[in-house]
This record gives sequence, C-alpha cells and structure tokens, in this order.
Amino acid sequence: IILTKKVYLALSLAICLFIAYTVFLFSAHNKEPALPVFGKVSPFFLFDEAGKEFTLQDLDGSIWIANFFFTTCGDICPIMTKNMAALHRSFALVDGVQHVSITVNPEFDSSSVLKKYAEMFGAAPAKWHFLTGTREEITKLAVESFKIGSMEEPVFHSAKFCLVDQRGFTRGYYDGVQPGEVSQLFTDAARLLKER
Repeated sequence: IILTKKVYLALSLAICLFIAYTVFLFSAHNKEPALPVFGKVSPFFLFDEAGKEFTLQDLDGSIWIANFFFTTCGDICPIMTKNMAALHRSFALVDGVQHVSITVNPEFDSSSVLKKYAEMFGAAPAKWHFLTGTREEITKLAVESFKIGSMEEPVFHSAKFCLVDQRGFTRGYYDGVQPGEVSQLFTDAARLLKER
C-alpha cells in the first residue's frame, strides 16, 4: 500500500509537470514578439489648435499616433485625416491613447486654421492635438525623430502614421491611406496598452 501511494504521487507529479511544460511551450510558441523600436522622439516645442504651447512632455505616459499633413492638401491628407478620425473614435473611451496631427505648412496652418480643421473631423481637444510651429522645428521633428520627409522639400508630407509608446519610442510605421494597415495600427496600439 505504501509503494502504491508513492507510485501514485510520482505519477501525479509527472502528469502535473508534463501539463505545465506543455502549457509553457504552447504559450511561448504563440506569444507575439514585441513590437520593434525604431528610435526615440526628441523633445519639441510646438503650438496646438488653441494656440497653447505643446511639447513632448504633454504626451508623457501616453501611447500616441502621429501623422504629418496640411489642411490645403487635396491628395492623401483628407483620407489620412478620416482614418485618423476613425482611430480617434475607436479609442475615445480608452485612457492613455492620444493622437497628434502636425502640419507641414505652418505658414498657412495657424492655430485658428487648425482649430476649424479639427472641428470638421470631430476631434476632442484633450485627445487629438493639431500642432503647428516654426518650419525649422517641424522639419527637424519629421526628419530627425520620425525619419520621414526631407529637409529639401518646402512642403513635404508622408502617408505614414507613426505609433509611439508611453516612453517616447517609435514602435511602428503604417500607411495611413490603407485600411488594412490602419487596422493593424489599432491592434498594435492595443498591444502597447497591455505593456504599460
């Protein structure tokens, strides 16, 4: 009887270890790899649609989605802004996600112009920021931090949406006019929320 109890305990332990090991292998195999890190966003100094100073510190602790556009663009910008608005609505009730649209034509896109544009797309000022500033500051941010656009272009813009984590690291680039990539951006932003 004592031998039988020992055998029973040994078998039970072996079965438990086998189950635990199988679960570990399954979860490790199915775990998605972490999103890549492309670089860190450098500090910047811009103005929002209300004319208030806006810096990188205003986004501390938040996951944010950024794009570069201009209000008079008749090409890809309206599509990008509609897609950004869809993302904005999707995360409307979620704390810790913000959206940032930065003009690349600051000579025309003043804060008041941006405010009217933001209202057209139903932007909530606390969660979707439309930014302007000096051309030098914007160009530096786009080219050096986000690595899109070019110093030589007087008015440049990119179709890319950029996903930035709560520590200010760029974690993904997505084509802002392609529905499939915008959907992937939504999924990846949700993944970053779980990492916090």
